[in-house]
Amino acid sequence: MSSDAETIYERVAKLEDETALLRSEIDILKRALRNKIARHEIARIKSGEDIDSIID
Repeated sequence: MSSDAETIYERVAKLEDETALLRSEIDILKRALRNKIARHEIARIKSGEDIDSIID
């Protein structure tokens, strides 16, 4: 095996880092979507509509 070859442990560590980064990005997108939905609901309420929230 070559010294340049990546060990399985190094590869797993890289994949874990990538997974953590993707989860962080998903959390940011979820917060942005919740904010957009909340702004939309507020606008509908201000216009006099009676709505049920879809946000928990």
